[in-house]
Amino acid sequence: MNKKQINMEQDTDTPKKPMTVGAKIWAGIAAVGVLAGALAIVPQFEGLRQFVLQRRAAFGSVDLPGSYPGETWRPATVKDFDWLQDEWCYPALAGFRSRFRVQNGVLARQNVGAKPKAFVTEWVSADVFISNRGIIRLRYVNSDWPGTYVDREPGKTAEWRENERSAADDGTISSGKKRLVLSCGRCRLSSDGSTYSCGV
Repeated sequence: MNKKQINMEQDTDTPKKPMTVGAKIWAGIAAVGVLAGALAIVPQFEGLRQFVLQRRAAFGSVDLPGSYPGETWRPATVKDFDWLQDEWCYPALAGFRSRFRVQNGVLARQNVGAKPKAFVTEWVSADVFISNRGIIRLRYVNSDWPGTYVDREPGKTAEWRENERSAADDGTISSGKKRLVLSCGRCRLSSDGSTYSCGV
């Protein structure tokens, strides 16, 4: 007989003492007390939960000028902006196009236009941030291009709106007019330019 079998036999042979009625009552009272205490603590945990959620949201956030109250930013991941890889047309800016590409996790932009004369810019890298409201912010590296804000409806990857922001001397922020931007290959503009339709 090995040691494991001996222990099992000893455990099985040890008679268990039956619980008395008084002990059962006290055990029930203790269980009710523990439950009541747990219920009293729940509101305290809700405050803790909110604090943890706020800290988690703030983790990795960055302070950027030109932000509205309550707007927070974090560095964007490639997953946040890889849908921008395309050639984009601006219905309000005839002949102007922007191209985006992602190389080694870095978003870059190139502009092509016809006014005042035909031009093609170099590829310009951008630092990309995303807000708690889902707005993408592009801050161009080594360029005098103004920062731009990309706003799109969830699920739509063939159209979005772009604008800039400015700050007044008193610190108030104002947004420029949003320009409609359409995928040159996936969207079709009507001949009079008043309507459009887009694929995925």
